[in-house]
Amino acid sequence: MASRGEVLVYGCWPDDVAVLGRACGSGGARVNVVKRATDMAHRAVAHRPVAVVLGIGRRTKARLEMIPVIRAVWSALPIIVIGNEDSLELERRARQAGIFYYFVHPLEKPEVEAVLKDVLRHSRSSVRRLPVGSSPRGGTLVGNDDDENRQD
Repeated sequence: MASRGEVLVYGCWPDDVAVLGRACGSGGARVNVVKRATDMAHRAVAHRPVAVVLGIGRRTKARLEMIPVIRAVWSALPIIVIGNEDSLELERRARQAGIFYYFVHPLEKPEVEAVLKDVLRHSRSSVRRLPVGSSPRGGTLVGNDDDENRQD
């Protein structure tokens, strides 16, 4: 089966990566785990992932600051956050930043498969990234705005 895209994973726990890998495999996507934020940025530019998964914990809350940066370049890219604690504050901040889905560690495959199915459906209907050198405010079409422009 041909791959339906890449899910880029940064900062996640090994057991969650294993669940993501199994769920992506059954959905036809592949997982690529990166160790550093700079590697994530380079990989995202070069390969246009269908989603980004960020692991965020008590000591890594600064990763929340990556979400608006990703949004500025890839407004329609689904961002999934895995929190290592059941923290309403962490989840609230992630949702305010514009994520696609929030999981609490540890992951369960049926839930991940359902979310991944939505991600793959979303990625087929959205532009995933701005052209290099363009600005989100420069008039470039970003995302699927058919509903916003519809004249009913």
